[in-house]
Amino acid sequence: MKLFEIVGLKVAAVKGWNPDKSRKRKGFEPQYILFDDGETYIELEEQDYYSFHDCSSLAREITVLQDKKTWRRIMDDDKYYPHADCEI
Repeated sequence: MKLFEIVGLKVAAVKGWNPDKSRKRKGFEPQYILFDDGETYIELEEQDYYSFHDCSSLAREITVLQDKKTWRRIMDDDKYYPHADCEI
């Protein structure tokens, strides 16, 4: 899927990742942006610090994906995928 294909979709949620769901904590960076069509989402991954000229730890690789099953898993599981509550 191409980035321009998200034009017209609305953001439904911005989620982070909590690998240890038993830990209650704050400070989840955005890792997934879910859209209102129920299948489209953006995955934000950190760029390799040494592979890019900007050498910024804040740079992200953006991947636009469509998968209803994965979208629903991310949206419904607030323990592993909590709402993001901090800036990148």
